[in-house]
Amino acid sequence: MASPEESHELGPHPAPTSFPATSAALEAINEVVRTATAPPGRGPEPPRTSSEQALAALLLLREVRDRLAGWEPWLIETAREAGASWAELAQPLGVASRQAAERRYLRVRPGTP
Repeated sequence: MASPEESHELGPHPAPTSFPATSAALEAINEVVRTATAPPGRGPEPPRTSSEQALAALLLLREVRDRLAGWEPWLIETAREAGASWAELAQPLGVASRQAAERRYLRVRPGTP
């Protein structure tokens, strides 16, 4: 299976968007959070986070969440095609059993009602 950056289609659903774009979005979100939570310290006060910056970070966070949700079924399918069992997938997916891993995949795959 092609990587998310190389493929425009993954079967019936579109490929995830790029990893570098998601990384850049996470860095931007992190900067807003860092600025908003910076304790008063020695030296000049850091600029406070504006409502526009916080709203933009929330929008980026939603977009990152959507991207990650698109990557999960693709990565599960890739692991399964490479020979990983449902039992082996359980721990990386944060579930306790092979049955729970398969149920999670069925819940997150595109086209599932």
